Amino acid sequence: MEIAFPFTIYTDTETDMHLSNNKPLIHLNTLAQICFRAFSQASGLPKPEIVILDDKAVEGVSQSGRFEMDFDHNYFKKVGEISSELAKEKRFRLGLLYEKNAEEEQVIESYEKAVLLHGELTIVRESKQLDSKETAIQWITD
Repeated sequence: MEIAFPFTIYTDTETDMHLSNNKPLIHLNTLAQICFRAFSQASGLPKPEIVILDDKAVEGVSQSGRFEMDFDHNYFKKVGEISSELAKEKRFRLGLLYEKNAEEEQVIESYEKAVLLHGELTIVRESKQLDSKETAIQWITD
């Protein structure tokens, strides 16, 4: 019996991004588990906002927007739309958004460890000015 593994060769960056956007990065249940693990390690600190730029990025969530996890009631709640600054982002599809404050680094490290435990995902950190606030973003990528 032969064992074969399919692969894709990308030659055009625009096409590459479009093709990769067709597949979800993560399932909602897995994202919730990652966030719960991180929140448990940094309880009492502010939870990040989850930003979904592409409606296909999270399997089980069929729209883009800003979301939060409600661990008491086990649901994913939409809290707003994507800001115009984030809507211009073309490199990433899913991120965790934090307002800059003194506790931010501890929360970011907790979420980064939880995401990296997943094994198939990576984190890209970025600082941006959003809505006149200094913001940290952890982009989740594959």
